[in-house]
Amino acid sequence: MFHRLPLFAALLLSLSLSYGAEKPRIVCFGDSITKRGYPEIMAKELGVEVINAGIAGHTSSQGLHRIKKDVLAHDPEIVVVFFGTNDIRVDSKKFVPLKKYRENLRMIAKACQKIGAQVVLCTLPPINGEVYFERHQKPDFDAHGGLTKLLKRYQDSVREVGEELKIPVVDLAIELPKQPKWMHKDGVHPSTQGNAIIADQITKVVQPFIRLR
Repeated sequence: MFHRLPLFAALLLSLSLSYGAEKPRIVCFGDSITKRGYPEIMAKELGVEVINAGIAGHTSSQGLHRIKKDVLAHDPEIVVVFFGTNDIRVDSKKFVPLKKYRENLRMIAKACQKIGAQVVLCTLPPINGEVYFERHQKPDFDAHGGLTKLLKRYQDSVREVGEELKIPVVDLAIELPKQPKWMHKDGVHPSTQGNAIIADQITKVVQPFIRLR
């Protein structure tokens, strides 16, 4: 004969199942723009664990070297990949040629997909050239067609990799100019308000995947 669980036992079982379920884990993988803090805002908005794996000054090549320790080891459900602002530094040894940048993104994305993580790519945000060239060598950028064209090539590469691998792209290159207050006075990094704006843009793309999982 079938016996019903006492009510209190059923409640305890329900609670244990609820609290035993782990929250989805997101790793935000990038440079100083990531390091500045948008992942922490995302964690509050989504109510999930978000790991900030941003390191100031890093390029996609440096990211690829540390992906095992800083991303894959965390076994994330979702990885937000946000490199490029340092890759375009044609005035320094950090410069990552376009072909190499595109290949780095592919390799990063595929490594994450291999462990079953959903990958989300972000395009490079705009740069205020007037302020940027107070500390960078403009002639070096001019030799590559100028900052605007260089940015567009790298932004287009992110979109191309997203289309090729069928993964979503947060197009900050299009969205951020609509909200000028996103930018810090240094012309590159997000302001405090900018962190919230970037977090909001990425959250919109990430949230459906959390619901699915």
